[in-house]
Amino acid sequence: MSLLDRRAPHVVYVQNRKTERDNEGKRIMVDVGPRIAVRCMHEPVRDWSSAEETPTLGLQVTDLKIIRSRLWPGDIHSHVYFDGGVHETVGAPQAHSVSRRTRHHRITVRWIAKEE
Repeated sequence: MSLLDRRAPHVVYVQNRKTERDNEGKRIMVDVGPRIAVRCMHEPVRDWSSAEETPTLGLQVTDLKIIRSRLWPGDIHSHVYFDGGVHETVGAPQAHSVSRRTRHHRITVRWIAKEE
């Protein structure tokens, strides 16, 4: 897995987040610390793009990507920034540790918005 070390072809930025309560007692997500740069590989799950329509949000892109990285500082609440977009983590990041040489994390993300 040398492609996940120094020669990883992509860099993504992980923004950790946590749940807090606002003044009204509602749960809200807030950013924790600065974005963390992570060298990785990312690729689409499918060879085509897809979308679905919901009554409240209208037409929504449902493209999924897989990120493979040696180290992963995020969790299920993290947002990932790359390619001009904001992506949310789908499910918990998976740690693969069969051997020291091939250990890595695999993260599935979904596009949610353009980066501001």
